[in-house]
Amino acid sequence: RDIKRMFAYSSIEHMGIIVFAFGMGGPLANFAGLLHMTMHSLTKSAIFFAVGHIAQAKGTQKIGDMGGLTETNPVLGWGLVLGVVAIAGLPPLGIFMSEFLVVSSTFAREPLLAILLVFGLLVGFGALFLRLNSIAFGEPRGTTAKATASYVPMFAHLALVFVSGIYLPPQMVLWFQNVAKLLG
Repeated sequence: RDIKRMFAYSSIEHMGIIVFAFGMGGPLANFAGLLHMTMHSLTKSAIFFAVGHIAQAKGTQKIGDMGGLTETNPVLGWGLVLGVVAIAGLPPLGIFMSEFLVVSSTFAREPLLAILLVFGLLVGFGALFLRLNSIAFGEPRGTTAKATASYVPMFAHLALVFVSGIYLPPQMVLWFQNVAKLLG
Protein backbone atom coordinates (compact mmCIF):
# COMPACT_ATOMS: atom_id res chain seq x y z
CA ARG A 1 0.00 0.00 0.00
CA ASP A 2 2.99 2.29 0.65
CA ILE A 3 5.35 2.83 -2.28
CA LYS A 4 8.46 3.27 -0.13
CA ARG A 5 7.63 0.14 1.85
CA MET A 6 7.11 -1.83 -1.37
CA PHE A 7 10.60 -0.96 -2.57
CA ALA A 8 12.04 -1.64 0.89
CA TYR A 9 10.61 -5.18 0.66
CA SER A 10 12.23 -5.45 -2.75
CA SER A 11 15.55 -4.63 -1.06
CA ILE A 12 14.99 -7.50 1.35
CA GLU A 13 14.57 -9.80 -1.66
CA HIS A 14 17.85 -8.56 -3.10
CA MET A 15 19.66 -8.98 0.22
CA GLY A 16 18.41 -12.57 0.11
CA ILE A 17 19.93 -13.02 -3.35
CA ILE A 18 23.25 -11.64 -2.08
CA VAL A 19 23.25 -13.89 1.00
CA PHE A 20 22.26 -16.83 -1.22
CA ALA A 21 25.25 -16.13 -3.50
CA PHE A 22 27.66 -15.95 -0.58
CA GLY A 23 26.07 -19.07 0.90
CA MET A 24 26.75 -20.97 -2.31
CA GLY A 25 30.36 -19.88 -2.03
CA GLY A 26 33.13 -20.22 -4.54
CA PRO A 27 34.77 -17.58 -6.70
CA LEU A 28 31.91 -17.12 -9.19
CA ALA A 29 29.10 -16.99 -6.61
CA ASN A 30 31.08 -14.60 -4.40
CA PHE A 31 31.85 -12.41 -7.41
CA ALA A 32 28.14 -12.43 -8.27
CA GLY A 33 27.20 -11.48 -4.70
CA LEU A 34 29.61 -8.53 -4.71
CA LEU A 35 28.41 -7.39 -8.12
CA HIS A 36 24.78 -7.70 -7.00
CA MET A 37 25.46 -5.55 -3.92
CA THR A 38 26.95 -2.84 -6.12
CA MET A 39 24.24 -2.96 -8.80
CA HIS A 40 21.46 -3.06 -6.20
CA SER A 41 22.82 0.00 -4.39
CA LEU A 42 23.02 2.02 -7.62
CA THR A 43 19.59 0.93 -8.84
CA LYS A 44 17.75 1.26 -5.56
CA SER A 45 19.14 4.74 -4.92
CA ALA A 46 17.76 5.82 -8.31
CA ILE A 47 14.38 4.26 -7.47
CA PHE A 48 14.19 5.94 -4.06
CA PHE A 49 15.17 9.24 -5.64
CA ALA A 50 12.20 8.92 -8.00
CA VAL A 51 9.85 7.61 -5.30
CA GLY A 52 10.76 10.39 -2.86
CA HIS A 53 10.01 13.08 -5.39
CA ILE A 54 6.86 11.32 -6.56
CA ALA A 55 5.63 11.19 -2.94
CA GLN A 56 6.38 14.91 -2.57
CA ALA A 57 4.56 15.74 -5.79
CA LYS A 58 1.57 13.57 -4.89
CA GLY A 59 1.54 14.52 -1.21
CA THR A 60 1.26 10.84 -0.26
CA GLN A 61 3.11 7.55 -0.28
CA LYS A 62 -0.06 5.48 -0.79
CA ILE A 63 0.11 3.43 -3.98
CA GLY A 64 -3.67 3.67 -4.35
CA ASP A 65 -3.38 7.46 -4.72
CA MET A 66 -0.82 7.19 -7.50
CA GLY A 67 -1.43 6.42 -11.11
CA GLY A 68 -0.49 7.48 -14.59
CA LEU A 69 2.85 8.92 -13.53
CA THR A 70 4.29 8.68 -17.03
CA GLU A 71 1.49 11.03 -18.06
CA THR A 72 1.34 13.43 -15.09
CA ASN A 73 5.10 13.63 -14.45
CA PRO A 74 6.91 12.00 -17.38
CA VAL A 75 10.49 12.44 -16.15
CA LEU A 76 9.86 10.90 -12.73
CA GLY A 77 7.40 8.35 -14.12
CA TRP A 78 9.82 7.07 -16.75
CA GLY A 79 12.69 7.26 -14.27
CA LEU A 80 10.71 4.97 -11.99
CA VAL A 81 9.90 2.63 -14.90
CA LEU A 82 13.58 2.41 -15.85
CA GLY A 83 14.53 1.80 -12.22
CA VAL A 84 12.01 -1.02 -11.86
CA VAL A 85 13.13 -2.56 -15.16
CA ALA A 86 16.69 -2.44 -13.82
CA ILE A 87 15.88 -3.82 -10.35
CA ALA A 88 13.83 -6.61 -11.94
CA GLY A 89 16.99 -7.82 -13.64
CA LEU A 90 16.12 -7.44 -17.29
CA PRO A 91 18.98 -7.63 -19.79
CA PRO A 92 21.29 -5.90 -20.57
CA LEU A 93 21.32 -4.18 -17.17
CA GLY A 94 23.84 -4.81 -14.38
CA ILE A 95 21.43 -6.65 -12.09
CA PHE A 96 20.69 -9.09 -14.91
CA MET A 97 24.39 -9.85 -15.08
CA SER A 98 24.71 -10.41 -11.33
CA GLU A 99 21.53 -12.52 -11.11
CA PHE A 100 22.64 -14.54 -14.15
CA LEU A 101 25.96 -15.25 -12.44
CA VAL A 102 24.19 -16.29 -9.21
CA VAL A 103 21.89 -18.65 -11.13
CA SER A 104 24.77 -20.01 -13.25
CA SER A 105 26.99 -20.73 -10.28
CA THR A 106 24.07 -22.36 -8.45
CA PHE A 107 23.08 -24.44 -11.48
CA ALA A 108 26.64 -25.77 -11.77
CA ARG A 109 26.53 -27.06 -8.19
CA GLU A 110 22.85 -27.56 -7.29
CA PRO A 111 20.54 -27.62 -10.35
CA LEU A 112 17.32 -28.11 -8.35
CA LEU A 113 18.16 -25.20 -6.10
CA ALA A 114 18.80 -23.08 -9.20
CA ILE A 115 15.30 -23.87 -10.45
CA LEU A 116 13.81 -22.72 -7.14
CA LEU A 117 15.92 -19.57 -7.31
CA VAL A 118 14.70 -18.77 -10.83
CA PHE A 119 11.10 -19.36 -9.71
CA GLY A 120 11.58 -16.92 -6.82
CA LEU A 121 13.11 -14.34 -9.14
CA LEU A 122 10.16 -14.67 -11.53
CA VAL A 123 7.65 -14.22 -8.69
CA GLY A 124 9.44 -11.05 -7.54
CA PHE A 125 9.58 -9.82 -11.14
CA GLY A 126 5.83 -10.36 -11.59
CA ALA A 127 4.91 -8.66 -8.32
CA LEU A 128 6.94 -5.56 -9.16
CA PHE A 129 5.51 -5.23 -12.65
CA LEU A 130 1.92 -5.67 -11.48
CA ARG A 131 2.34 -2.72 -9.13
CA LEU A 132 4.35 -0.68 -11.62
CA ASN A 133 1.65 -1.02 -14.28
CA SER A 134 -0.97 0.89 -12.28
CA ILE A 135 1.49 3.39 -10.79
CA ALA A 136 3.15 4.35 -14.06
CA PHE A 137 0.57 3.63 -16.74
CA GLY A 138 -2.78 3.46 -14.97
CA GLU A 139 -5.44 6.11 -14.77
CA PRO A 140 -3.99 9.35 -13.31
CA ARG A 141 -5.05 9.64 -9.66
CA GLY A 142 -4.56 12.13 -6.88
CA THR A 143 -3.20 15.62 -7.03
CA THR A 144 0.13 16.41 -8.58
CA ALA A 145 2.31 19.31 -7.55
CA LYS A 146 5.36 20.28 -9.56
CA ALA A 147 8.40 18.38 -8.28
CA THR A 148 11.42 20.62 -8.08
CA ALA A 149 14.40 18.33 -8.30
CA SER A 150 17.56 17.65 -10.19
CA TYR A 151 17.10 14.44 -12.12
CA VAL A 152 20.83 14.02 -12.79
CA PRO A 153 21.55 11.67 -9.84
CA MET A 154 18.70 9.32 -10.76
CA PHE A 155 19.66 9.05 -14.42
CA ALA A 156 23.40 8.94 -13.64
CA HIS A 157 22.86 5.87 -11.44
CA LEU A 158 20.64 4.24 -14.05
CA ALA A 159 23.26 4.94 -16.73
CA LEU A 160 25.93 3.27 -14.58
CA VAL A 161 23.70 0.21 -14.15
CA PHE A 162 23.11 0.06 -17.90
CA VAL A 163 26.80 0.39 -18.77
CA SER A 164 27.74 -2.18 -16.10
CA GLY A 165 25.46 -4.71 -17.76
CA ILE A 166 27.47 -4.40 -20.95
CA TYR A 167 30.95 -3.55 -19.73
CA LEU A 168 32.70 -3.74 -16.37
CA PRO A 169 36.02 -1.90 -16.12
CA PRO A 170 38.94 -4.36 -15.77
CA GLN A 171 39.98 -2.79 -12.45
CA MET A 172 36.52 -3.37 -11.02
CA VAL A 173 36.50 -6.98 -12.23
CA LEU A 174 39.95 -7.54 -10.72
CA TRP A 175 38.89 -6.00 -7.42
CA PHE A 176 35.74 -8.16 -7.25
CA GLN A 177 37.78 -11.27 -8.16
CA ASN A 178 40.32 -10.57 -5.41
CA VAL A 179 37.63 -9.99 -2.80
CA ALA A 180 35.74 -13.11 -3.99
CA LYS A 181 38.92 -15.18 -3.49
CA LEU A 182 39.35 -13.76 0.02
CA LEU A 183 35.79 -14.81 0.84
CA GLY A 184 36.58 -18.38 -0.19
